[in-house]
Amino acid sequence: MSKRFPIPEFDRDRYKNLEWSAPRLLSKVEQEKLIAAARAGDEKAYGCHPVQADAAFFDRFRLVGPHRHVVMCLVPPRGVKLTGRSWAWPIQRALVVDSLDPARSSVLHEWTTPRPMNTRLGPDQGVSLDGGVAYVVFGHRNADHWIVNRTLVNGNAPQGKGFAVLSASDDDANDFHACNLSFAWA
Repeated sequence: MSKRFPIPEFDRDRYKNLEWSAPRLLSKVEQEKLIAAARAGDEKAYGCHPVQADAAFFDRFRLVGPHRHVVMCLVPPRGVKLTGRSWAWPIQRALVVDSLDPARSSVLHEWTTPRPMNTRLGPDQGVSLDGGVAYVVFGHRNADHWIVNRTLVNGNAPQGKGFAVLSASDDDANDFHACNLSFAWA
């Protein structure tokens, strides 16, 4: 590892050869119930769930591919630490937005890997995330657009309470270390 440009540690081997099947996308009604419960402080509602977005949302962010979906992340309103890591040959992108409305959606965080095979994805120590509801989509670069990665939800955050959203950019291997975000809180 270079001392001039150190990269954060990332144990990618724990994300290799994981069981995967296409995610079940929540309906709008299911989403609304979970969001209401999370906003009311129900800790059982905290977690992440695959959902669908309109084509205009994907078009706005130049996202294409057969795995187009978004992961809705429900977290406490304060005190959440968001950390990203990556290990993949293609350049990776983690996009975190506050809404799926293509006209009103604001980008909370948008991180890309600086080069192939680099574990840096966002600030090394992570950032604070406030708000309660965020939507995450991962992709890998292909020319002037991004191909949406397959995702997998992992219930274990690095410390305390939380969860991780994992992704794979290769359809031929179930190695979910391409572009990952962990959400943790006390």
